[in-house]
Amino acid sequence: MPTIELDELTHSKVIFAARVMGCSPSEVVSRLVESWSSAEEAGTEPEEVRVHAVYRGERVSGLFDPATRALTVTAGPGAGKTHSSPSAAAMAVIHAINPDRNPSVNGWSFWRVTRTGEELKSLRRPPRSV
Repeated sequence: MPTIELDELTHSKVIFAARVMGCSPSEVVSRLVESWSSAEEAGTEPEEVRVHAVYRGERVSGLFDPATRALTVTAGPGAGKTHSSPSAAAMAVIHAINPDRNPSVNGWSFWRVTRTGEELKSLRRPPRSV
């Protein structure tokens, strides 16, 4: 059977997910891959993605909607507000925490995908043509 190497942190998260889901670690990975593959095959985007940012030592959480590219801040400064883009959400967070700073920032680099730790731009796809 083929194997996959994981770093220790990812491995412990997979083991934890298996306990919570009541299945094997292999099934956790299989379900994750299947959920992304099914969305890709159906031509749809996955559901909202949990994201976060740490700015000046303050953690802010949010939900990114790949279909609309809107980002809702769920915890931290500005919680409960939905912004039209990751950059608009990032600028609102920066302004709330540090109002003296020019808040211009690239939101695709500011936010991190909570599941992977990668910058949000790792999920960025060009807009679909109609």
